[in-house]
Amino acid sequence: MSVAQILGNDGDRVAEVTLDGALVVSVLDSLVPTGYNFIALGYTGADLTTVTFKSGGSSGTIVGVLTLTYTAGVLQTVTRSA
Repeated sequence: MSVAQILGNDGDRVAEVTLDGALVVSVLDSLVPTGYNFIALGYTGADLTTVTFKSGGSSGTIVGVLTLTYTAGVLQTVTRSA
């Protein structure tokens, strides 16, 4: 049982404090959606630029997308959408 929850900008739980005072952090929950069974990777040149999570296989419903941006080949940002 949690006594406090920390929510991300999208309303997803990213951490909680339990009754015994432990801080439980769920970083993956804030980036990777639940309920997916297929991941599609998209590249621009050699750079990985999108990671698309789907439910229902390769032609299923998109449940989350990570967009990665680079400057001179160096990863700068990862943004979640969908």
